[in-house]
Amino acid sequence: MKRLIMVKLGGGVITDKNVHYGLREDVLSRLAREIAEGYRELGETKLIIGNGAGSFAHFSAHKYRTTEGFVDENSRIGMGWVRHDAVKLNQIVCEQLLSANVPVFSYSPSSLMSIDQRKTKKIFIDPVVDGLAMGIVPLVYGDVMVDETRGCDVYSTERVFDELATVFAKDYRVRVIHVSAEEGVYKTGQASIFDVIDAGNFNEVKQHLGGSKGVDVSGGMLHKVEECLALTKLGVESLIVSGMIEGRVRDSILGKTVEGTKIC
Repeated sequence: MKRLIMVKLGGGVITDKNVHYGLREDVLSRLAREIAEGYRELGETKLIIGNGAGSFAHFSAHKYRTTEGFVDENSRIGMGWVRHDAVKLNQIVCEQLLSANVPVFSYSPSSLMSIDQRKTKKIFIDPVVDGLAMGIVPLVYGDVMVDETRGCDVYSTERVFDELATVFAKDYRVRVIHVSAEEGVYKTGQASIFDVIDAGNFNEVKQHLGGSKGVDVSGGMLHKVEECLALTKLGVESLIVSGMIEGRVRDSILGKTVEGTKIC
């Protein structure tokens, strides 16, 4: 069966979520190089990359309450600023990956799907399917969407990955790697992480999960784990690893054993 790896660069690792537009350029540059090193050795395995909104779009989404829909006279202009900030960070990520010789091509999620009352209504990912077949590495990101009933909403990179994986799992063996600022999912008050999360221990794990450090309108680690668990029903395994430790992302892409939290 064909193989597909989906790598999400978390906003908390490529930006400082406490500082508006707080890009961690050195970290992003290194991660781009690691992805390039892994990509060169993948052979026939396909790759899709996504990036979180970090301290770019999360700040504007929080300011304009974008996850609540059209709430006041500023909601429409706010929606535009959220899009501006999401695209701004995605362009920076795109530039770093291209400079590292990863043939990425950016796709706007709001052009690939429509939503109503926070749920996906229609999806059109033929451009991504075609690009992947042609040797392109699709690059997606957390985006602001037009919501038919509510006006607008934020659509996280995890949700974009969920939709893409649902389609691609029919033809590919899909593996998802979440690159975080953390080693994995930590146990409350402890320095240790959960090695494995599955349906059997999620209720226990959930007691240890919260939101995100800094400004994050998408739900932080809990949201990430919930989306990963949903993918396990399709046979998709996910891994949460630290992007702050050099070499870990490259090794994860290559399928080497690394420290992190596996969700299966």
